[in-house]
Amino acid sequence: MRGATSLLAPEFADWMLGSMSSGVIAIDTDERVVRVNDGARRVLRLTGSVSEISGRPCAEVLSEQPAAARVLVAALSGQRPLSRAELVLDAPMGQPAQTIGFTLTTVRDDRGGMRGVAMIFRDLTPFERSDEQARLQDRLAALGQMAAGLAHEIRNPLAGMEVVAGLLKRRLADLPDECALVDQITAELRSVADTVSDALGYVRPVVSARAPVDLSALVAEAIEVARTRVEFAGKVVREERGRVDPISADPEQLRAVVTNLVVNAFEAMEGDANACLDVTVEESESTRANIHGVETALRYVVLTLGDNGPGIPDDIREKVFYPFFTTKQTGSGVGLASAQKVVASHGGTIELDSRSGKGAVFRVRLPAEDPHTEQGEQA
Repeated sequence: MRGATSLLAPEFADWMLGSMSSGVIAIDTDERVVRVNDGARRVLRLTGSVSEISGRPCAEVLSEQPAAARVLVAALSGQRPLSRAELVLDAPMGQPAQTIGFTLTTVRDDRGGMRGVAMIFRDLTPFERSDEQARLQDRLAALGQMAAGLAHEIRNPLAGMEVVAGLLKRRLADLPDECALVDQITAELRSVADTVSDALGYVRPVVSARAPVDLSALVAEAIEVARTRVEFAGKVVREERGRVDPISADPEQLRAVVTNLVVNAFEAMEGDANACLDVTVEESESTRANIHGVETALRYVVLTLGDNGPGIPDDIREKVFYPFFTTKQTGSGVGLASAQKVVASHGGTIELDSRSGKGAVFRVRLPAEDPHTEQGEQA
């Protein structure tokens, strides 16, 4: 009987809402928030405690998410069907966009009169990332088969042409101007050969030798390596927010990824006396992801690199992770594509947020634990 009595306590509804992983927010017919749980506060990025939010106008509470506010208010007047749907939330500058899947339900009293509307929703972003990584792996496998065949067909003629160029140079030893032209031909042949090698390196499967990695220490090492490659007179600000435990990763592969990102930032800001690179390492809140068909809670470590350089123009921003796409005079264009591939092989994601003239922000999310290892242990 004690258990049954406790279930009838007024606080039980609050306990139930607070224990739900889904977000719940409800408004009354006066468009005021009457119920909200911690899940909703986290996903919708609401400020204030649950008690502070309750009773405030919906438009005020959801001022940073006007689309969500419009959906709730429209449901009160019956302008929107009460069915399952998805909604892309507004994200602050430098933050990845979030997609929620929601259901609207009418709240009625004992006589059937409408008293308000409730939205129950979940963050779909982790599931979308999982699907995106699966599609990436399929594309890489197809690209790898094609590139391996092309590389074989290209490399053999290149080697033959380089041998012929060497023989020609010997015959023209007494003609320095002609020898210089042969040297140019040889240099171009080697450049093509290097591009083919880079292509093969990109499409080969990533084989990781994982070990516990202190990401903050690795970032410090990568910055020092980047300084040896690019003269950078600007400022680098490093910060570790809160406690960040070691992650399971291949240190060499991850160091190459971070070094590449830092070098790109240095090059983008080269010559700017006010150049600054902000680097932060922190743990994100637990999210849920679909791993081998099983919904699993994951913690992520997030590495953010933000610069105040010229940014990336809108017309090429979507192409920067494409293999062999580059705006540099030298380079094969596989740096960022390879970085994305390595991060994906670790179960993570790499994202870019940039506007022309407003700098660039790269965000690398890596699982705090090795999801493949954990899944194997559970099995």
